[in-house]
Amino acid sequence: METIAKKVHVENMEQALVLAEQMLEGKSAAQVLAHQIFEQQQTEERIDALEGIFLCQKEIFNFDEAASYLNMSRSTLYKLTSSKSIPHYKPNRFVFFEKAELDKWIRDHRVMTVDEMDAAVQSYCTKQPLATV
Repeated sequence: METIAKKVHVENMEQALVLAEQMLEGKSAAQVLAHQIFEQQQTEERIDALEGIFLCQKEIFNFDEAASYLNMSRSTLYKLTSSKSIPHYKPNRFVFFEKAELDKWIRDHRVMTVDEMDAAVQSYCTKQPLATV
């Protein structure tokens, strides 16, 4: 059993036993390891999804949580806070964000579509008196 553990770099003897059983069933070490890697990736994806769900349930975010919620880098969020471009709270030296205010901040930065801009230009032009030369 120890040679199997050394050969495939498993972390403990329990994993080596599982690997040995699967190899006895006719699966290669590569197939077994590929399956284990796949299962690990699925587990990590589930954890990420649960963290996302948990994050959305919070009302107050710390700096890192806000950056994750907004899907932006820490440096970008730092620039926004230092320029006071995004609502935040700073008791002592810590920075916090209210989820509802972040949602409003996102909505306040909506970009108009081309059709909306055309309509706004048309509306503006029809309201302005013609200039006389």
